[in-house]
Amino acid sequence: MFENKRLFVLDLDGTFYLGNKLLPGSLEFAQKVHDMGADLVFLTNNSSATKDEYVDKLVRLGVPENLFDIYTSAEATIRFLKENFPEKRVYLLAVPSVENLFRWSGIELVDEDPELVVMTYDKTLTYEKIEKFCDYVRQEMPYVTSHPDINCPTEKGPIPDVGSFIALVEASTGRKPDYVIGKPNKEILEMLIRDFDTKKEEVVMIGDRLYTDIECGIRAAVDTVLVLSGETTPDMVTENPPYYVFESLKNITEAMK
Repeated sequence: MFENKRLFVLDLDGTFYLGNKLLPGSLEFAQKVHDMGADLVFLTNNSSATKDEYVDKLVRLGVPENLFDIYTSAEATIRFLKENFPEKRVYLLAVPSVENLFRWSGIELVDEDPELVVMTYDKTLTYEKIEKFCDYVRQEMPYVTSHPDINCPTEKGPIPDVGSFIALVEASTGRKPDYVIGKPNKEILEMLIRDFDTKKEEVVMIGDRLYTDIECGIRAAVDTVLVLSGETTPDMVTENPPYYVFESLKNITEAMK
């Protein structure tokens, strides 16, 4: 199933690495994709870092920069805002580096009198920030989030992600987001397929989460592979699923030889 693929789209957390450690077979997989003449793109919902920060991390972990590209839900959110809410004032929940990315991209960020609110994975979240965010959400302005992941896998175990913050805001305000940009929305994957000028039959989506990575691949109608190295456990896999299942990237690399 892999020999005619030209675009491999991978999740990062729980699929390629866990915390600050590459998962078994990850580097060999990246090299194999490169040797095939195919493209490897990491499509991560984690919006707590910029593309450059992810590149730096992967290089520190020993992955040559020429083997991969990166696309984050933060970048996709910026693209969405510029296409659908151009020149609107935004109240943003984000870490400082992602705040800077929004500003450098031409998004006007404000603390007062916004026209819409945007939530990314803000690991610097404070009570003051969430209080103000909820106040704006109650004013019925457009409400955008970068992704729906409930937890982020780490070496120490799962930690709260944007989905947990969404639940908090809903409990306080009664509102869910109007737009959730990242996986499982198929548009983010279809955008990459267009950007890399490939056909759907030449694409494979690989990830560890059923409700984001796998659902995204299924919705986009591409071959989809679940790895059991992250959030999903074997007992969560249904009988005869509409996707392939491997223990890890190491097992996929072995199947590609």
